[in-house]
Formats: sequence, structure tokens, C-alpha cells
Amino acid sequence: MKIIFDYKIFYQQKVGGISNYFFSLGKEMIKNGVDVKFLCPLHKNNYLDKIPSHNKKGFKILFPSKFKKIVELVNQKVSNYYFNKSSPDIIHNTYYSNIENKNKSVCTVYDMINERFSYLFKNSDQITEIKKNTIMNCDHVFCISEKTKQDLIDLFKIEEKKISVTLLASSFETNEFKNIKNKIYENHLLFVGSRYGYKNFEGLIKAYSHSSFLKNNFKIIVYGGEKKGKEDLHIMKKNNVNQENIIYLNDSDIEISKLYQNVSALIYPSFYEGFGLPILEAMQLGCPVISSNGGSLEEVGGDKLFYFDPTSTESIKYTIEKVLDSQQTMQDLINYGFLRSKEFSWSKCAQETLSVYNKIR
Repeated sequence: MKIIFDYKIFYQQKVGGISNYFFSLGKEMIKNGVDVKFLCPLHKNNYLDKIPSHNKKGFKILFPSKFKKIVELVNQKVSNYYFNKSSPDIIHNTYYSNIENKNKSVCTVYDMINERFSYLFKNSDQITEIKKNTIMNCDHVFCISEKTKQDLIDLFKIEEKKISVTLLASSFETNEFKNIKNKIYENHLLFVGSRYGYKNFEGLIKAYSHSSFLKNNFKIIVYGGEKKGKEDLHIMKKNNVNQENIIYLNDSDIEISKLYQNVSALIYPSFYEGFGLPILEAMQLGCPVISSNGGSLEEVGGDKLFYFDPTSTESIKYTIEKVLDSQQTMQDLINYGFLRSKEFSWSKCAQETLSVYNKIR
């Protein structure tokens, strides 16, 4: 069986969650002897550097955003030629587009955030139209959580039999965990990702500002997302939070895996997630997780985590204080996290994906 992962995400992302998903999925399939080809005529993705040369076709180039449409056109024409020449059994669309092909095809739906929070996005209607067209033109659809599947059914009226759920996994090796006694960031809470929109960063800051216990005992590390700017200063001033209590880091400062092992806890206040990979990564690396109950987060975190209502300042504040005030609770969360994270693997994701490929080929 010939499988092709197309170019769509790889010419848009150097790194990122979606391209890492396909990299991890493809790597697992290749390891098990599956005929997988990453067809990316012109791309800028770093993960593809680690794919064997005979499993990828294309060139890595750095191009300014103004040339994106030209690169897209080249990718499209070269891909169509290759599809006609090689006759793949399955084409897996790595992202959404209005491009149709004559081969059997599938796509993956990562979340329904644009549809749930349309007011946060420019050109929301256009994005939804392209997304829906991709889904309708595919023979089958993968969702990365049961919550995403249900939202897809509710919002797009897609038949359930056309959808399969394949859960994601952490890309960290289990042997990366080290039981660190003297943590670099003891008494620091970790926030990961964008600070705007549905990620609810301001909700966390507001809850922090209302808690003498948190302000007196913990600082907050912000990892990734946008560069520190005027909006951050406005949020801190508005909520009367000392700027010195907020530390901004990114991957050029420290690897995220080391942060998970050196902070007191990961706080995940998002209103909605299609999966919520950081909570799985944190659990695998011995970091206690305190999360909102938005979207799929309870599905991923399981029944032993402590969840809060992301719309309630009091709920966020109370839940974080309750966990951090008990060393036994913190240790219980660490122990539970190790066990829970073992239920997710790229091997399992690849096997379930291949099973669907075989059914529709």
C-alpha cells in the first residue's frame, strides 16, 4: 500500500504541532515497513530533516511570506504530476484546502476552534468553508479526540461512520524523565502557548492577582507564543500584577522538556482544546497538571486531575491553591501522570491509522 502525506502543512510550518503529528505518525509507519512518502516539493519544515531521503520528495528552502502563493502553485502542480505518475492508494491531506484529487484521500481534523470561537479569527467564514470542503471531498476523516469528533458531527453534520478517532501522543522518550530534587524553577508555575484568545492567559493572571497565596509563593513562566509586548504590559497593569513575577521564555532559552521537570506545575487555563498535548507531555515528564475542563482536556487528562471552570476566576484560583498547598496531592498527581501518559503512544496511533487506510483503500 502506497501512502502519501501531502505538502500543505510542511510549506507553512518550520515546526509546530500539526507537522510534528505527521512526522511522528510517518516515522512510526516507516519503522514498521509501511510505504510512506512525504511529498513536499518546496517546504521549510525542520522535522523532515529527520525523515530518510527515500521516504520524502522535495527540497527545503527558506522563502519570504510574499512568495507563499508562488510556492503553493509549484507544490500543487508538482504534486498533481506525481499523483498521476505514482498512483498512491491513499493521500493524507496534512491541512485544509480547496484542492481536489482523483485518488482516495483522508484528512485530519485537529479541533473546531475556528467554529466555536469565530469572533476571534479574521476571515472565519472563509476558513470554515475551506475546512468543510476538504472534509466533504475526503473518503474518511480522522479526529484527534472524541470531543473533536462530536463537535464535527454537531457543527458540520458529518456522518459518524465517516470519522475515526486516533489520539495523539507525546514525542518525548520516557527515559527523558529525571527525578530532580533541586529544581531550577521551584515555586514557578508554567503557562505554555499563545497568550491571546481562547488560551485564556488573562484568566490565569486575573486568578493569580486575586490570590495572596499564589503571589507570595509563586512566579509564572510563560513559554512560547508571541513576543512580549504592549498587550502583556496592559494585562499586568490591569490586574495589578508585578511584572517581575512573570518570566518569558522560549525554546532558545530552555527546552520545554526541561521546564516540565523543573517547575512546580503546569497550569492549562484554555477555554477549548481539540486535544491539549502539553498536559500529556507534562504528565509524562513528572510535572503536576492543573487544567481547565475546556474541550477535550478531561478526555486527555483522565479522572484523577484537578479541573477548573476557565470562565470562573474563583474556580481557577481555588483549584490551583488547593493543589499547590498539599505536597501529597502534588506527588499523587506526579504518580498518576506517569501512569496516564503510558496510555498514549505513536505506535498505537499509527496502527489505528493504518487500519482505517486498509478499510478504505
